[in-house]
Amino acid sequence: MKSGIIKLLLVFGTLFLASCDRGEANSDLEAALPYYQFRDSERANLVIAPKVDDQIVYKNQDGDVITFKVKGSELGKTAYSTGNLSSSSSIKHFFYDRQEISMWYVDNDLRAKSTINISKYPLGSNYNVDPPITGTPTFSGWIDFPLWNGGSYLYLDFNSVLYPMTFGGKTYSKVMVFKSNKTVVIGAENQLPIRPRNVNIVYYDYNYGIIGFDDLNGKLWRLQ
Repeated sequence: MKSGIIKLLLVFGTLFLASCDRGEANSDLEAALPYYQFRDSERANLVIAPKVDDQIVYKNQDGDVITFKVKGSELGKTAYSTGNLSSSSSIKHFFYDRQEISMWYVDNDLRAKSTINISKYPLGSNYNVDPPITGTPTFSGWIDFPLWNGGSYLYLDFNSVLYPMTFGGKTYSKVMVFKSNKTVVIGAENQLPIRPRNVNIVYYDYNYGIIGFDDLNGKLWRLQ
């Protein structure tokens, strides 16, 4: 009986040590992976992070209001991993810094998610090798805005022309202006809480995110 228990303990001990060795090996491998970090000058151009459950309110000249509620607000180190359908394991290729802010309408249109994503990402990397042998770490981002009628993401080019603008008595100094140059309303048949995509101009400030937008009905929505 005692010999059986001893053998069992030896087996568990061996498995535990093997697990520890694998864990240490994985840690060593991860420590050697590239990590693309925000520089201080880039951090200065991130959005001032809202808190989860904060409400972001836009009002137009008629007093109508559209309100988003923050569901996620993340900033920090993120791993890029790949896996396959036949295995639950994944391979980490590199780490990079990312800010992601996600919001939904408060009036329960759950399909209308608004996302701001900014990252220091190695654009053009070959993700099938470890570490990537190509690609340039680039500070860039995108916005998925549910009212935009441009039909795709708004891409943040931090080398683009900036404008100072004053909305509601507040001056914003680093504003990008996006124009879809389209007059089509996507989902014109929609009824609340599902809103049509009829916004053709978006104003984005580096530090405050979307500070306003104009729609095809002549409504000028501004951050409150």
